[in-house]
Amino acid sequence: MQADHAANEGYIIDAWWRRLPQRPATAGLIMLCVLAYTATLVGAVASSPDPLTTLLHSIWTLEGSEPVLIRLGALELTHVWLDGEWWRVVSAGLLHGFFIHLLLNALALGSLGDWVEHAWGAWRTLLIFALSSIAGCLASLVWCESSMVVGASAGALGLAGALLVGRRFGSQPLQTKLEPISSFSLAFLILVCLILGAVVPWMAQAGHIGGLVMGLVLGISLVVRRTAWRIAIGLAVGASLAILSLVGASPPWPAAVHQFLGLRALSDRDTTAAVGHFQAALESDPSNAQVLNTVAYQLALESRELDYAEDIALRALALEPTNPNFLDTLGWILCQRGEPRPGVPLLRAAVFLAHESVPEISDHIAACVNSAE
Repeated sequence: MQADHAANEGYIIDAWWRRLPQRPATAGLIMLCVLAYTATLVGAVASSPDPLTTLLHSIWTLEGSEPVLIRLGALELTHVWLDGEWWRVVSAGLLHGFFIHLLLNALALGSLGDWVEHAWGAWRTLLIFALSSIAGCLASLVWCESSMVVGASAGALGLAGALLVGRRFGSQPLQTKLEPISSFSLAFLILVCLILGAVVPWMAQAGHIGGLVMGLVLGISLVVRRTAWRIAIGLAVGASLAILSLVGASPPWPAAVHQFLGLRALSDRDTTAAVGHFQAALESDPSNAQVLNTVAYQLALESRELDYAEDIALRALALEPTNPNFLDTLGWILCQRGEPRPGVPLLRAAVFLAHESVPEISDHIAACVNSAE
């Protein structure tokens, strides 16, 4: 991100951590993220039947930490829709489910926050991060892209967007401050992040876009000189957040909404309500193989309505017959129904099609084989 001639006011390449004592906002955000992750990890390990495995897996997966994250303030969609817990759009941006997620976002916050704070000061840095993170959470809520969202990446992309605007269009004194930064490299890194968000399933792409757009708008408000324009941009930001909140409270995507409501009902042990929501989701989008499989798999995990689960798992496989996740779902349903012998070949076929060892499927195979003996 920084040009080779980064000798500007003592700044040197990749040394933002040396300036953290002079960057209270950036240091504070990183510290809050670290503390929140520590609390999540301690809670997940303490409540796990296998603490050592949970601790090891916490490096690269949030498996096992979901209940703790929800208690601490993750953006769990149904808690907003049903319980009105809007405070989660604030807290979710400081939570992380696994160590690599935290590490990557902390590095981004440190590098970007250092320059934003150098350019505009601590309070504006906090404002850009907070509003960008909230906008990202609201965008995720509107798009219903995941039942649970956590992470500081929306806020970090907001910092990147504001920084890019300042570097390209700021006043001459501001551009002199930011001279060591290559605007081309910054734009390229933003593009790479968006591409990754589009291809990596667990990354909240809508949240990334929401945070980036908010950062760009806030960056414009900081570089324009006319007070009237700043007021207009401020009003536009407020109106945008209000609209996102209104749409997010009742998203126009019935299949996704009913799918998540069904998952919530299952977690509350209300099978009747869950099946009702799942049926509504399938009626809204009957040819969506992913929705079909998700419904079937969740019912299989709970060992409930297995005949219905098998029927929709077969419908998913009819649409994508070589999808390893779908084969795993059907095999696991058969095992849950007490038919392990036909289930095991399907599970092994799922491993073959996945071209790698999948812990979840391996666990299903072991459980299935044990029940057959």
